[in-house]
This record gives sequence, C-alpha cells and structure tokens, in this order.
Amino acid sequence: MEDWGVDGVSFSDMTNSPVKEKWEMSLIDQLTSLEGRINALRYILLSVGILVAGILYAIIVVVLISFLPEPLLTIVFTIFLLPVYYSGFSLNVKRLQDTGRGGGWITYAKVCLVLSIIYGMTPLDSDIELCMGGIYGIVSLPLWIVCIFYKGEVGSNAFGPDPLGFS
Repeated sequence: MEDWGVDGVSFSDMTNSPVKEKWEMSLIDQLTSLEGRINALRYILLSVGILVAGILYAIIVVVLISFLPEPLLTIVFTIFLLPVYYSGFSLNVKRLQDTGRGGGWITYAKVCLVLSIIYGMTPLDSDIELCMGGIYGIVSLPLWIVCIFYKGEVGSNAFGPDPLGFS
C-alpha cells in the first residue's frame, strides 16, 4: 500500500524525484574541482584558509629555495605556488557558478589568474612589481565583488544543486 502526500503525489515518487538533489562536496573537491557551486560564506572561509595555508607554504618554499639568485627565485617560487593559485581559481569558478554566471565570467576569472601568476613572477622591489600589483588589483576587483556580495541562485541551476540545500 502506497502512502499519498497532501497534493496527491505518492511519497515514494517524491524520494526518486530528480528535483531532490543534495549538495555534497568534499573539501578536496571544493578546492580542486571546477564543477558545482559554493555559497558566499564558504567562499570567504575557504579563501581565508587558502591564504593562511598559502602563506605558510610560501615561507617553507622560500626557505628551501633561498639559495637561488633573484630572477630565478621568483620564477621557481611562483611555480611552487601554482597549486595555491589553482585552488583560488577553482573557488572563484564555483562561486560564479552559484550566482548563475558562466562563460564570459569564467574567462574573466582566467584572466585574473594569469595576471596574478605574472604578478608573482615579477622581480621583487621593482617598478614593474608595483605596476603589476595595481593592474591585478584593479582588474580583479569586480570578480571579488561578485564572488563575495552577490547572492547565489536559489535551488538547482545549470551548474548543480543549491549549496544551501534549498529547492
């Protein structure tokens, strides 16, 4: 015998419904995958976590490669930090997808990623480092505004289920 809901739909039909998607993503997937969505609070917390872990990792890398001459040091340092850059990029992509932005905004996030890598490879205490820092900051500002302040779409969208569990 089947149990029937208030609107005449069988409860057993409701449990098999594709509308009832659940957001499940491990921490590794949140930091490495380009699929899915994350909400603003999780974006901020993971970004701060990446920043702290990245600083600690950068200190270790600098200690290990400090014997290298200056131009080579910045290049090797940036290469070692590519996983940190990628984790930040994947958070940006998932946050943009939560707000329903894809395509052009993802390309814009890629441009910001490339600018941050170029900024990381500029010689320390040079005029070009100051210039690249300013360019990166100005170009990335709209991306940060969207990722931090824009509300995500309620319910599932083309990029996955709602990270807050609303349907």
